[in-house]
Amino acid sequence: MPAGLQSRLIRATGLRSLRLRLMVVVLASLALPLAGALYFFDQQLDQRLSSARELARHLTEDGVERQRDLIGEARNLLSVLALVPAVRDATHGNTDACVATLAPMPRQHRWTTGVWVTDPNGLLICDTTGPGSGMSLRDREYFQRALDTRSFVLSDVVIGKRSGKPLILAVQPVLVNGEVERMLGVAIDLAWLTDLVKVTKQDDARILVLDRNGVVIARQPDPEGWIGRSMADFPHIRRMLAENNGAFEGESADGLNRIWAFRHSPETNTVFAVGMPTGPIVADAQRDLLRGLVLLGIAGLLSVAALWSLLHASVLRWMRVLSQAATRIGAGDVGTVVEARGAPDEIRLVANAFNDMSGRLKRREQELRAAMEEARAGSRAKEDFLATMSHEIRTPMNGVIGFADMLLETPLTAEQRRYASQVREAGRSLLTVINDVLDLSKLEAGKLDLVCVPFRLDDLADRCQAIVRLAAEQKGLEIHTAVSAAARGYVMGDPDRVRQILLNLLGNAVKFTDTGSVRLTVKAMGDESGPRRYTFTVNDTGIGVPEERQRELFQRFSQLDRGRGGTGLGLAICRRLVELMGGEIGVESRPGVGSTFWFSLPLKPASAPERDDHDGGALPDHQPSSRGARILLAEDLAMNRDLVIAMLTRAGHHVDAVPDGAAALNAVQERTYDLVLMDVQMPVMDGLEATRRIRALPGALGRIPILALSAGVLAVEVERCRQAGMDDHLAKPLEKNKLLAAVDHWNGEGRRTAVDPGSVRTVDTPVD
Repeated sequence: MPAGLQSRLIRATGLRSLRLRLMVVVLASLALPLAGALYFFDQQLDQRLSSARELARHLTEDGVERQRDLIGEARNLLSVLALVPAVRDATHGNTDACVATLAPMPRQHRWTTGVWVTDPNGLLICDTTGPGSGMSLRDREYFQRALDTRSFVLSDVVIGKRSGKPLILAVQPVLVNGEVERMLGVAIDLAWLTDLVKVTKQDDARILVLDRNGVVIARQPDPEGWIGRSMADFPHIRRMLAENNGAFEGESADGLNRIWAFRHSPETNTVFAVGMPTGPIVADAQRDLLRGLVLLGIAGLLSVAALWSLLHASVLRWMRVLSQAATRIGAGDVGTVVEARGAPDEIRLVANAFNDMSGRLKRREQELRAAMEEARAGSRAKEDFLATMSHEIRTPMNGVIGFADMLLETPLTAEQRRYASQVREAGRSLLTVINDVLDLSKLEAGKLDLVCVPFRLDDLADRCQAIVRLAAEQKGLEIHTAVSAAARGYVMGDPDRVRQILLNLLGNAVKFTDTGSVRLTVKAMGDESGPRRYTFTVNDTGIGVPEERQRELFQRFSQLDRGRGGTGLGLAICRRLVELMGGEIGVESRPGVGSTFWFSLPLKPASAPERDDHDGGALPDHQPSSRGARILLAEDLAMNRDLVIAMLTRAGHHVDAVPDGAAALNAVQERTYDLVLMDVQMPVMDGLEATRRIRALPGALGRIPILALSAGVLAVEVERCRQAGMDDHLAKPLEKNKLLAAVDHWNGEGRRTAVDPGSVRTVDTPVD
């Protein structure tokens, strides 16, 4: 070995070598992160096990509470059905009305698999599947108990003979003059246990429902087939049976260690338990530890290599490194780090400050990205929920408002016309509330658009009073409306929003008033030639609001008395709407005396329009086109089919109706149509897929006008219809004039086929 090289090697590896000292310091410094990593692993494992225990406990409590809520819903459903003549008066020889009433129950109430009616001897009269088949429930324990107590009873959890699912049977006797006239029953499905399993996000999680003897009534999932078998011999089951509620960790029947939380349900005399596997939790913690150790080792090796080479660097090199790092951050590469080990003290101080700044920028960027992604996910979930809610409510509202419109076009007495008008007005008001709930996100974002049309304040106030009058009279309350002379006449504004605010305040006044009266007062102040201040005041003699609670009333999810119902959103929406219209809202109240809710709006007086669409009367009749169009209607709900057919045939059009998209696809290939009215959500094939397939047909068939009939009104839902190839979108509830105008418009642009006006043919078999 050359003498010079040997000398340099000795200096580099000697005890006084700076390189060696720095390496020793680096290696020693890795011991502390290693100890910290091990400590963090232990703490993280304890935290994850504790989180799993809390999740199991929460799911257990949620399961029991959900079971209790379903029992309450079952009690309410049976109480309502007991008042329905078609159910209460059903006999073995007259079951059609009873079957028609009960058949939709499983679709309307997802938590039940069936509803039935028997005579006092237990013979089945009818159920959701049809007329009674001669089956007798007399020997059932729960039936006999309900017959003896003449009150609402619950069965133990049983396995349904038809569905094979775990069920709880709720039975309610119908008493006439103190004697049992009919027995009503509903089966509560426990299939929602699957939803709790999904919440755990663990394949080996278990949901158990046991009876008092340890027999498995329900188990999700159940790969070993324990349902109906006794598990009382297993230690963890014996503990659940012995104690009322609690949580513990122990070995399960399949040999896996789980954290169990359990609770007894007194309503059904069962034990509800949730088991979270500990194996995946420990495995995840070990994997995180291994990953951290690997990263720590890599960081240590890189540090040693960097120190070995950076000892030869000069001050200019460090300045160049700092300059390059600053340039990268300026270009958007936040989080850039300068390795300053081995640099002179002055440069190292600068580098450390630089790295600290860069780290803060990186963390801030990560926080902003995480917050942005969380906001996007929340927005998507909210949009999906609002779309589903809107569709499910708008679908029946289509029939309520539509048939009320059709009824008003028939010969009626004055009293009948007034009742029908109030039905339609109430439906429109409910639809307005639904739309406002959909617009809540826009309100919060400040993107809700108001309309400005002329309307009469006194008429609007009278109609609002008429809507709540029935509820007030049922409670024995007096309700009055007083509109000053200055406030009468037309003003420019958004009548639907004003109606929503008034109905909310009037509804709350009736809800929280047990005796006395409710009074609505409308006054106007200001110059008649310019904008005026209109003040709406609702006085009641109700329970009143304590002063310390008054500030909370206009906040979201604030409820004065949960026992009187409500979502806690009404007054919050009112406040936002009033502020959006440039007004003010407030309350004055004394407990035990009553409350005064008021709001004021700046509205400009207006002249009477040529036609007032807010007068509560029937819309003008649509003038039919000279020649009827041949129309194909694809709609799965019979009620909506009947409504659209009635609207179109009265206008002189010919309608063929089919119950799904597949039938519509076949129909357009078999017969010639001028246009297609296509529902979006249908069985077999939905309207979007049917439209795409029709557009793929050759020649003129692929160009037939297709109009969407949908309860989905969000912008993203309308855009889906456009992308599928639909030419227009008509929102449910349908307005007759808009429907007929759209038909005439697209019939004029498409092909016409001469047909006999008014004929109707239903294609394919009827649907439920």
